[in-house]
Amino acid sequence: MTSLTLISLVFSIAAALVFVPAVRGFARLVGMVDKPDAERKLHSKPIALGGGLAVLASVLAGFAATILYDRHFGAFELGYVANQWYRLVFAGSAIMLVGLIDDVWLMRGRQKLLMQILIISVLVGSGTVVSKIGLMGFEIYLGSLAFPVTVLWLLVCVNALNLIDGADGMATTVGCFITFGLAVLSLTQGSPLGAAFAFCLTGSLIGFLVFNKPPASIFLGDAGSMTIGLFIGVLSVWSSVKGSTLLASAPIGILAIPLFDSTAAIARRWLTGRSIYATDRAHLHHLLDKKYGHKGMLGIVALLSAVTTTLAVASVHFEMPWLAMLGIVLAGAFLVVTRSFGYAECQLLMMKATHMTRSFFITPAQGLTEKNHRCVPLQGTGDWGVVWEPLVDFAQVHNLAKISIDLNLSWIHEGYHASWSAVRMPDRLNQIQMRWPIIIQTEGKSLGVNIGTLHVVAAADSPGIHERIADLTMRLADLEPQVKLVIDELERMHVGGAEKAVSTPSPRFNAPERHSDTSTILT
Repeated sequence: MTSLTLISLVFSIAAALVFVPAVRGFARLVGMVDKPDAERKLHSKPIALGGGLAVLASVLAGFAATILYDRHFGAFELGYVANQWYRLVFAGSAIMLVGLIDDVWLMRGRQKLLMQILIISVLVGSGTVVSKIGLMGFEIYLGSLAFPVTVLWLLVCVNALNLIDGADGMATTVGCFITFGLAVLSLTQGSPLGAAFAFCLTGSLIGFLVFNKPPASIFLGDAGSMTIGLFIGVLSVWSSVKGSTLLASAPIGILAIPLFDSTAAIARRWLTGRSIYATDRAHLHHLLDKKYGHKGMLGIVALLSAVTTTLAVASVHFEMPWLAMLGIVLAGAFLVVTRSFGYAECQLLMMKATHMTRSFFITPAQGLTEKNHRCVPLQGTGDWGVVWEPLVDFAQVHNLAKISIDLNLSWIHEGYHASWSAVRMPDRLNQIQMRWPIIIQTEGKSLGVNIGTLHVVAAADSPGIHERIADLTMRLADLEPQVKLVIDELERMHVGGAEKAVSTPSPRFNAPERHSDTSTILT
């Protein structure tokens, strides 16, 4: 089997070195490129898309060549190819096509999620089902939850790889370690065909990395990251001791780095009130790149992936599940303690937990006067206190129930969240809620860029509430110069770099969205 391992790697690397330049040339010819913009895509020139197509073709070519070699020149160690492999190839091709459509024409988040669920559900319905989970030596039978849990696991894998794919070589580097770990795990558990496929996937990513390393000449795109994520998720199930058991600690350990990123993104958006589909530049690759540079980022990610993968495989080989958990803890602790990633999310969680715990131990009288106040710089060094403090003063003077601001200026790597609220909020049916989108105008564009939201909650039966809300609307105009001042200062720090994307912004607070659960109408 050792010779087949090397053969599968060589075949898939060679296939990638042929397919990737061919796909790159075709993508450039037909204009299938990723163009830079003023907000998220900050590369200096258009980059070819379609990397997912090249990787899929390389995997399939390497896998087929390995099987043929084994049948004609080997000892038939891989055996016959079961129908489940054909179903996996079909599902991988389908999800690659969905990603390719999203790369070229852009799909809404919910549309892409729906297509992912449909494709994964068909795959799971055809037999790839996790009926029980092995967790730290204990087996948990899922029963009727088997189908949704398997679908959820595969969705997590698909989107974890998708979220981490935001910098040259990032998803490719992580993917190499993950697939290599799953290949070794498959060998350990007596699944030679799974090992060959995983090694082919590793080889394809190594070959792709030649063209995707900084500065990249082709991107994986959603087509690539989602396909790799699906293959990884399925292999993590098939590489178990039994096909219907998921060794929870080992796959999670191998996938620790992308799971850190996706978990932090979900927590950040939930705790700040953003949409789950909101975009920002506070992902793992963004923060590591800004702190350590691109080479440093890839080096750290490679080192952490090596640690988590090695300990995850060792946990299965030595039957010591805690080793996989140790790898997860070590990698997470390093990122948080060095404030490289996850520190802001931990702050948000701690504040949320502290405020919730505090609410159980105060008296009703204290609940009427006590306030919760939190300010968390999610990213960057902007002095947003000059904008936030006047808002808190207004809320205190006018007895508002809650006021919060959430800012996301991706092109200058800035993020800020602050909230001030009463410990005891008005009943939901007695709340007036208003949201002000904060918009800045960019040079050469008729439409502005949304940089954040101001959220206000007040009791509908509070005396003079309508006049106070109207007063707040007028006061917001006084804050516009402060917002512009902070942005100008931050942009001066970025002058001369490729991140300089917005010229002379003119911030404004748009007309608020008004929400009231009572019959009160604001005029």
